[in-house]
Amino acid sequence: MWSGKRPTGYVYLAALGLAISACAPSAAPREAGGSSRQPQATAAPKILTFAVPRELDTWNTDITLVTRGGGTSSIQYVGHSKLTVQNDDALSYVPQLATEMPSIDNGTWRVNPNGSMDVEWRIWPNAKWHDGMPMTSDDLLFTFEVIHDPEIPNVIGQPLRLMESAAAPDPRTFVVHWNRPYIDVPQASGLTVMPRHILEQSFRQDKAGFPNHPWMSREFVGLGPYRMVRWEAGAFMEFTRFDDYYKGRPAFDSVIVQFIKDENAIIAAVLSGAVDVVPPVGLDVETVFEVKERFEASGNHVAGTLTGGFFIVEMQHRPEFARPRLGLTNRDVRQALYQAINRPQITEVMSQGLGFVADSWFFPGHPDRASVEAAIPQYPYDLSRSAQLLAGAGWIRGSDGVLVNQETGERFDVQVSPTRDYARMGQIISDFWRRAGAQVEERAVAADRAQDLEQIAAAPGAWFTNPRYYQMAQDRYHTRSIPTTATRWTGRNRGGYANPRGDDIMDRLVATIPTAERLPFHRQLIQEMLGDIAFMPLFWEYDPYLFAKGMKGINGGLWNVDTWDRE
Repeated sequence: MWSGKRPTGYVYLAALGLAISACAPSAAPREAGGSSRQPQATAAPKILTFAVPRELDTWNTDITLVTRGGGTSSIQYVGHSKLTVQNDDALSYVPQLATEMPSIDNGTWRVNPNGSMDVEWRIWPNAKWHDGMPMTSDDLLFTFEVIHDPEIPNVIGQPLRLMESAAAPDPRTFVVHWNRPYIDVPQASGLTVMPRHILEQSFRQDKAGFPNHPWMSREFVGLGPYRMVRWEAGAFMEFTRFDDYYKGRPAFDSVIVQFIKDENAIIAAVLSGAVDVVPPVGLDVETVFEVKERFEASGNHVAGTLTGGFFIVEMQHRPEFARPRLGLTNRDVRQALYQAINRPQITEVMSQGLGFVADSWFFPGHPDRASVEAAIPQYPYDLSRSAQLLAGAGWIRGSDGVLVNQETGERFDVQVSPTRDYARMGQIISDFWRRAGAQVEERAVAADRAQDLEQIAAAPGAWFTNPRYYQMAQDRYHTRSIPTTATRWTGRNRGGYANPRGDDIMDRLVATIPTAERLPFHRQLIQEMLGDIAFMPLFWEYDPYLFAKGMKGINGGLWNVDTWDRE
């Protein structure tokens, strides 16, 4: 597991210290003038500093079609609150802005005789925006109106279509009427609350410009434990304690978020003491393990968590976009390329042996895994079987070893399009497929084209992503989620996978609330989707995180940053 190499991050120590002192706000301003008067002894400000490799794009990812990963979602927990947040076990949601989770037992989650559903959210009574204005259910009602407006783009998907109407019977109660039952109510999809008093005028007068309103970025006013006071593009964000935070006064006077693009520089900052916490942000596991011994020798901590996400290969299913035309659009070809991937090997390489091979969206330890395991089709690494399947689909190696279609004469030239985060994975998968006879072009997605939704949806080959396990039984691969010109190329079903039987199973699954009654639908969906190899599961994501000696209350993500403290 240990490579024994000296981490390259050490070369950044001196330079990084200078960079941080130059760009970050001073912890304690100097007294003006040259007086020789001795200053009174005061307690030093209590400052929390953490680092992420990417800068935040937007404070509301529901309506702005931007996401970069790299820990950016963690920043949102510092400055804002959601009705619910995902717990550290990656299996459940817990209330945050809501005082409790809706439930059938307490009468706040009701399935009506006509098949519709009502969900009642109760809000903390003393919640305030950072400008001092009370947060009320009227803000949620405004949010509901915004996300349902056809002129405002969003990435919410199926929940939006099922949430039919909403009401605010009193300032602390918000009720959503659904036209049919839906199991994933605890996620509160599409209800990232927005302040009516700040945004309503822009929404009414300039819908085209609304997603780019300054509130979404530099002029953000939130509900979180810390209030944003400064944002230096490309350098850092500064937050100060919000004393009126509805769950009580947080521990730190201020929070500094450093944007450090190079992961070696992040490691160096932690080793030098310039950074207190690095949340799970996709740091290379090997790099972290190289410094683990030195870091922990000083009383600091290296931990890790299974995030509930898993890496998969997605591919283009639409013949009008796919290349080669009779390649990944063919089910047997997909199985051949899947069985050409040595998943135990890639899991070992990418997670230093800490991750788990994925064969479905039910990870090891999931409470329902045993109930569905027998339904999961298995595709072990087998190059002989891969060659048989390719030959049966008409693909035979030519004189140069590259597969050629015997019907059309087309060579198996396939494009693999990893983003920067997945470049290493792209190289490994490409090598596996070359051994199977494919001619692979690795074409990384350029940073300036990463938000070109039409280009992304029309990618001709394969790419990698890491969805959460619970998304797979929603509408990620539903026909209605296929990006088109009509949807302005939004939609999770990027590869255009279409399966009417799968659509029907997904529709019935999300409408079945009792867990035990859902399991037969999960088994059917596994057999339908993975039997057809709609996507290729690779391995479960394992994210390391680092925190300094004396930090308390950290369990992984930043969702509970309001409870953190330092001894």
